[in-house]
Amino acid sequence: MAIDRKYIFDKANFFLKKENKFFTSSELHLAIGVDAFRRVSQDLEFPKSNYSSVLASGVYTLAMPSDFVKVDKTKDVVFTDSSRTRNLPPRDQRRIGRDQILTATPGNPTNYFMEDQTTIGVYPPSTSGIIVVPYVQQATSLSSDSATNQLTDKAYMAATYWVVAECMLKDNDARFDTYAKLYTGEILRLRKELGELYEETKDFYPDAEYTRR
Repeated sequence: MAIDRKYIFDKANFFLKKENKFFTSSELHLAIGVDAFRRVSQDLEFPKSNYSSVLASGVYTLAMPSDFVKVDKTKDVVFTDSSRTRNLPPRDQRRIGRDQILTATPGNPTNYFMEDQTTIGVYPPSTSGIIVVPYVQQATSLSSDSATNQLTDKAYMAATYWVVAECMLKDNDARFDTYAKLYTGEILRLRKELGELYEETKDFYPDAEYTRR
């Protein structure tokens, strides 16, 4: 049986015993369908994908896709120009200096940084090349009772515990700590399981054709 939003909703209500005061049914559906799985994706660092884009000369920022949660730190951000491919280690933009970022002469990027929560920056700005950013995706939102996503089958209990804990936190319910610990325990279990089962994406580097353009 596929685990869908309705199954998780019913499971959460069972634990809550329909006593939560601060969440209506529609708000609980939203918390399950969007917020819970965004949090689970972030804590599991799963699912994963790669985003690639050409950076024109002088451009130093790249807006990430709408399903971006965070950079996947288990892999390297890679930049390729017409001569070679290089890994870009992360660096805090405050250590680079904002003025330095804005006035740097375009060249071969040596670092990436977070411009904001959903935008990647490179330093110095590119003279032209392609960047590949490995990232953690937000699991697909559950917009209907029958909806499923990449995590519903394996991580439905984590999502359930998170939603129940959130409701109890708002209700000032003493059981909050219990469900927060259940959520943490489920995340630790899933990390081990997914680490054993998940095959990392192979298409990490840009197409070799790019270097011959």
